[in-house]
Amino acid sequence: VTAALGAFERALRSTKRAFRRPGIACIPQRSQALSRMLKGLALACVTAVTAVSAEKIPVVLVADVGIDDAAALLWLLRSPSIELLGIASSFGCHGDVRQTAANAKRLLRAAGAPCVPVHVGSRVAFGNWAPNDDDGKYIHGADGLGDVPPLDGEADVVTCDRDVDESLSSAEFIAQTVRERPGEVTIIVTSPATNLALAVVLEPQLPELVKQVLIMGGAVDHPGNVSPLAEANFAHDSRAAKVVVDAFSSEDGERLVIAPLDVTMRAMATVQQMQQLTKAGIGGSLLAEAWRRYTTNYCQVLKFCGAHAAVHDAHPVAYLLHPSLYANGTRVEPVEIMVTEPLHPSNGHSLVDRRQLAKEGIVDDRTGDVTGFQKPRATVLVDVDGDAFLRAFFDTVLGRA
Repeated sequence: VTAALGAFERALRSTKRAFRRPGIACIPQRSQALSRMLKGLALACVTAVTAVSAEKIPVVLVADVGIDDAAALLWLLRSPSIELLGIASSFGCHGDVRQTAANAKRLLRAAGAPCVPVHVGSRVAFGNWAPNDDDGKYIHGADGLGDVPPLDGEADVVTCDRDVDESLSSAEFIAQTVRERPGEVTIIVTSPATNLALAVVLEPQLPELVKQVLIMGGAVDHPGNVSPLAEANFAHDSRAAKVVVDAFSSEDGERLVIAPLDVTMRAMATVQQMQQLTKAGIGGSLLAEAWRRYTTNYCQVLKFCGAHAAVHDAHPVAYLLHPSLYANGTRVEPVEIMVTEPLHPSNGHSLVDRRQLAKEGIVDDRTGDVTGFQKPRATVLVDVDGDAFLRAFFDTVLGRA
């Protein structure tokens, strides 16, 4: 603010000198009026800039920081309109939540944000007593972040210069943070929903206290990626996904936004495109190198071949910052999550009842009776301007926005 005011004062002095030069007709009153006008403009501009900077969106990121989570995290860190309050780490891309927390810390340091707190979440799925047998290492590498060795200069990155309290679990952190700032906090989930479901148990009023929840998960019309019907985040903890979808769905569908495979598979980033991120410091270079592993595993494991892969977990961030990208691709629908045996094709399936009679209310499938009461709904993203999505991502992370 001080620098901006100084620049305007210098411009004022230059303008006055110009008006006093021989051959330029300018009476003193005009000069004074011009000064007052420009000073008023300066203060208005500074006030506007200050207001914009103060209106940041407070965000809690619930993530199993793997390769596409890293894209979401970098986008949040580079966006001037985001206040990242902390990361609630989850299992998923790696089966051990302590490893995904370490991945988050590594990326935060590499990106120049070492003081963002990282909280360690549950080691097991909601209601379970033992860790899942399945995780995402076959896609995200043995360490969950592409097995990228230490990069040049990474050992010298700045560390946090103050104590950061990370004593709370992920669920405790979510519940406490939202309680302290009711109606303000947006929660972005790019992992199994375990820790958000646990936070609802700790604070049953969480759905009324949160501003919005945006979650990457599910497959509505698109085939699943870990089974014929299910997407990884929802399948790795279907009970938690059901708790979260049921808790945060609402009458108008605005409180919960779901980005399923239907939309995330419409925007592919190539290895060549990701190499641009080497210009974005060590954090960008880390993601660029990890993307090579990601695309290779996409082909070897999922048989989705080509030097590109979907930036799944960045879509909740994109919708928060640029909802117009999805202007022609949203549906407000009641979503139900199937909970069956782990590894069963239907476990974690995102079911939408599109029967005509279901539009009139909740249907009793035994009798066909309709209650007249609508099920709570969510906003489901099904289409996106893929090219504009990628431009917005790269422009922000590379500082071109």
